[in-house]
Amino acid sequence: MAIKQYNPLTPGMRHLSTLSSSDLTKKAPEKALLRPLSKTGGRNFQGYITCRHIGGGNKRKYRVIDFKRGGDEVATVKAIEYDPNRNCRIALIANEHGVKRYIICPKGLTVGQKVTDGKTGEIMTGNCMEIGSIPEGIMIHNIELEPGKGGQVCRAAGTSAQILGKEGKYAILRLASSEVRKVLLTCRATIGVVGNEDYNLVHKGKAGKTRWLGERPTVRGSVMNPNDHPHGGGEGKSPIGHDAPRSPWGRRLMGVKTRSRKARTNRLIVRRRDK
Repeated sequence: MAIKQYNPLTPGMRHLSTLSSSDLTKKAPEKALLRPLSKTGGRNFQGYITCRHIGGGNKRKYRVIDFKRGGDEVATVKAIEYDPNRNCRIALIANEHGVKRYIICPKGLTVGQKVTDGKTGEIMTGNCMEIGSIPEGIMIHNIELEPGKGGQVCRAAGTSAQILGKEGKYAILRLASSEVRKVLLTCRATIGVVGNEDYNLVHKGKAGKTRWLGERPTVRGSVMNPNDHPHGGGEGKSPIGHDAPRSPWGRRLMGVKTRSRKARTNRLIVRRRDK
């Protein structure tokens, strides 16, 4: 996908780059698949901030995505669309009865192409099936971790996992983070790599564009007060005063293992991701 550069007519355009929309075939979303999306400002039902740096941003509607792909049917790709809630494209598909759904759009999927859902199927981009039916070495995305729960892994732009082998009732996958883990053969996945792989090359150009996306500014803990952050306080540029960097809530970070030893999925992780 092409990256568009701009002449520096204003300071905000000097380093601005955007993704080309030449791959999109439909501008207006499917109304039946839209849902309202209210803003929380990062606050829970009591009004306390539980997720920092959230606020503002342009109004959006949520696109209902079919992550489960559970129906055993054949569908046709009707359009490739933009989704403001994720960094990849979405594809509008319709089955033989005219029922429409949105799915994550893999790289190379085109309008008019047929995609299938089922336990088995042809090894083609966009087809969804059980991992046990997919040969070793194939790149997959939208991977279930529990059968029937829907895809949870490799849904971001440009991500995919590779099937390294099969062992008993498990398949061994290498994820985009380089972690190697086991997944049940009865879990479903979609063939191919998620599209829009050039998303990480985009330069916003100015701080205001981050605010349009609903993100508020972030500052270092060392410039805060002691009651706001463990690194705060002191005169001038003071050291953090801890054996390891800490989160605002005192949890150790950066190079220190924080995963619970009792996590039930530890036995499924063959090799942890690279540092």
